[in-house]
Amino acid sequence: MYDVSHLHLTCPDCGAEIKELPFEPKDDRPVYCRECARKRRPQSNRIFR
Repeated sequence: MYDVSHLHLTCPDCGAEIKELPFEPKDDRPVYCRECARKRRPQSNRIFR
């Protein structure tokens, strides 16, 4: 996990403060909080057996 608390990142969807990320953020892409990222993820129709 990357500690990004010093960057003062906020989620563009809900405004929540983001303190840790599982990846290093890049300037050219928005960073979403865990809950909003989960909502934005495409739903999979795969059935796991």
